[in-house]
Amino acid sequence: MLKYFKLAIYFMIFAGLVAVYPLVKSTILNSKYFNVSNINITGVINGDGERLNDIFEKQLGVNLFKFDINNEKITQDKWIERVEVKKIWPSTVKIIVYENKAVFSYKKDNKCFVYTYSGSSIPVKCSGRNIKVHIAGDLENYFIPKFAEIYDRAGFEDFEKIVLRNSYFTMVKDDVRIKGGYDPSAFIKVYNYINFIADRYSSLEYLDLRVPGRIYAKGVLNEAG
Repeated sequence: MLKYFKLAIYFMIFAGLVAVYPLVKSTILNSKYFNVSNINITGVINGDGERLNDIFEKQLGVNLFKFDINNEKITQDKWIERVEVKKIWPSTVKIIVYENKAVFSYKKDNKCFVYTYSGSSIPVKCSGRNIKVHIAGDLENYFIPKFAEIYDRAGFEDFEKIVLRNSYFTMVKDDVRIKGGYDPSAFIKVYNYINFIADRYSSLEYLDLRVPGRIYAKGVLNEAG
């Protein structure tokens, strides 16, 4: 008997909640107390912050629980990878922007771009940028992500100029040219030995790293060899 009594109590509570839910929901969605009055945007470095403000300011006054974003519209800005929305009771929205991160800047046909870890090329102004990477001719798109992996793993900050060509790239440092292929693992494996090789020469013209497992050098050896 007690068991059935408890079930009846639970049923009555459940039925009561179901009955009042529409009223509570309607009250919340129509209450000005929950209208968005403050929108905080963080994480914007390279993206168009003014454009984001314009997009979100249109939702000031919207009920907190109806606040939504148009991801497709927001990510039209190529710098923006994604955004995260946090709704803070009762009327604040925090927008956290996650931007694409740059691997390197490059120049092609007198136009400048930033290549990102997500694999996109973002147009940027050339002025005020120290562009080391240049693309010669019609480089096939296949080679750029391969070079990006090499660049990220090897670190070419000390090189003065890097030119990407179809099938190989060249780098210049202290008047020494280095030629490399686009296989990241093969290149890194031999690249780690270039300083050891360079120390054996009193003058060095170039190092060729295009053949996997081999380093070809042209220059004048030290007397000790």
